[in-house]
Amino acid sequence: MNTPTASDTARETVRLEKLREQLSTDIEVMQQKEASLKEYEQRLRLLVEHAHQNPPAQPANKFYVASGPDSQQALDAEWEKYNRAHALLEAARRGLTDDRLALKERVEILDLREADIARREAWVQAREQKVAEAAAAATPAPESNPSFVTSPLRAARKLLNPKKARV
Repeated sequence: MNTPTASDTARETVRLEKLREQLSTDIEVMQQKEASLKEYEQRLRLLVEHAHQNPPAQPANKFYVASGPDSQQALDAEWEKYNRAHALLEAARRGLTDDRLALKERVEILDLREADIARREAWVQAREQKVAEAAAAATPAPESNPSFVTSPLRAARKLLNPKKARV
């Protein structure tokens, strides 16, 4: 039967604490990135709103192509960057949620294991105590021939009052 020792349980606890700290750090980093992305999204929305309210003046040349930082292509590229970053953030958040749930299940399993081990230890102690009591009750005091060195009074009594030999 594979039962973890106290040192194994302690090592597992330390490892789980490290994982918890790492997860909390990762969550904080993700929250900071999310806040940064929200701020970026807000700036982009303001830029789009500003672009819709103040359309740029059309030049006399109809074949003019905007290729600067205010062009529609640049805006679309920025939106694409935002959408990719947001998708990555959501995927990371789902991964952290899955990890957190797995960690919670693992902690629950360890708690159940710990309770089971404590119950088994109590049962073993009770069983050992019963066996010791039974052994103590079952072993009668030995009637050996006493010697004058170990028990002089018993030896003298036995010498003076010998039991009759049974036939």
